[in-house]
Amino acid sequence: MEIYVVKPGDTVDTIAASYGISPESVIYNNQLLYPYALAVGQALLLSVSSAGSSSYDAFTNGYAYPFINKDVLNETLPFLSSLSIFSYGFTTAGELVPPTLDDSFMITAAKAFDTRPFLTLTPFGPDGQFNNYLITTMVNNEGVKNTLLENILEVMEEKGFVGLDIDFEYILPDDRIPFADFVADARKFLSPYGYTVTVALAPKTSDTQSGLLYEGKDYRLLGEAADSVLLMTYEWGYTYEYLSHKVSHLAIFNFTGILLL
Repeated sequence: MEIYVVKPGDTVDTIAASYGISPESVIYNNQLLYPYALAVGQALLLSVSSAGSSSYDAFTNGYAYPFINKDVLNETLPFLSSLSIFSYGFTTAGELVPPTLDDSFMITAAKAFDTRPFLTLTPFGPDGQFNNYLITTMVNNEGVKNTLLENILEVMEEKGFVGLDIDFEYILPDDRIPFADFVADARKFLSPYGYTVTVALAPKTSDTQSGLLYEGKDYRLLGEAADSVLLMTYEWGYTYEYLSHKVSHLAIFNFTGILLL
């Protein structure tokens, strides 16, 4: 398999011809929709041999809801290092709120493909949107925070998750340090049990970048607090928008950057 980045003038047919593969394989591998329009900068997964080409170690992660099509899940898992199951919420008392649909089949499927299933924690309110009141209440209250971590541990042990993915957005600037402290506390609490903690970060161009997506996230503190981070570059825009924000995008990244499909 190989990643190809679309250039001006490219079409599915020209790309397929240049690699000696069928246009149908390009369409299928990338779930392209008719009339198969491509955007410059779009990354495509091509079914070609990588023999003779340079290689490097890469970590791949995908987000998916429990309503994902099982065929899509099984076709994608062989290419993933980890699967972030979206998502678990929480209350102002620290009680964990599981997804509406059972996610057990996703955990089982992920492990069958040696893909690491992560519990994704989000501060969703009753309206299903990110709620910074929930964040403020939890990160600034040690009792609520500890209750939430205990509940996370219980569910992770019960269901077979291997790690925690913290995906908080619209964090208030005043909660910048308390949020980083929560990530650090989560890692300290879960690490003795063998769990890892990752945190999703909105892409920033400077530490002083304004906006609710950015002001509440301190890159240095969060980099120190978590085992790993995921840069959510789709915040800068993503091709077509036919792939939902958190349904089936695929992130491929190494130390030099991140590439989203």
